Amino acid sequence: MKSEDLKAILELQELDTEIGRVSRRLKDIEKEKEELQNTLESLKKELLSLRERVEELTNRRKDLREEIEREEELLTKTEDRMMRVRKDSEYKSLLREKARHEDNILKRSYELDTVEEELRKARETLSKRESVIQKRLKDIEEELEDIEIEKELGNRKLKELQEKRKEHVKTLKNEVIEFYERAKEVLGDAIVVSVEEGVCGGCGMKVPSVLFSKLIKSGTVEKCPSCGRYIYYVL
Repeated sequence: MKSEDLKAILELQELDTEIGRVSRRLKDIEKEKEELQNTLESLKKELLSLRERVEELTNRRKDLREEIEREEELLTKTEDRMMRVRKDSEYKSLLREKARHEDNILKRSYELDTVEEELRKARETLSKRESVIQKRLKDIEEELEDIEIEKELGNRKLKELQEKRKEHVKTLKNEVIEFYERAKEVLGDAIVVSVEEGVCGGCGMKVPSVLFSKLIKSGTVEKCPSCGRYIYYVL
């Protein structure tokens, strides 16, 4: 392989490596964005659920208070009627009615106590979680803004690299491009690597001394016996 071909392949390889790096980062950005959006929605749902629970208990407490008030009014009217009846049968009927109102008041009073305790706890939970959630929501919104900026810059960078690669490929001979593409299918992104201090830059294995000597003296491109990559000597 001629030195100019080696230089052209190294430049193409460097472009492909950078294109791959930027492409992977853009994929990671999409995953990060999705995770942040899922967290955002989850936190919003939690906050909404806490607020709805407080509202639900507040409304139930209001209903119970009104029901107790109605039962107390009915109880008062029943007791007033009991003061005026003369027949035992009517009195007994009103007595049962009075007991029913008293029972309803007692049941609703017990329920009201329970609801008020649940409401107190729900408000306390909301108070504690709301500030934490609001802060996290703000942080996530800022992170999403940063991600959008990074995504825009990444897409711009990727487009520039792809255009640069396209222009570079136009300057290469067909046999060089074919060699590069075939080798890339077998060896992956790094097909041509340097040998520094007798070590292959691809697999990290020590190159045999005879081969290393040849690389130094002739300046040729050879194959690494360990990984099969094309290697050349660099000071």
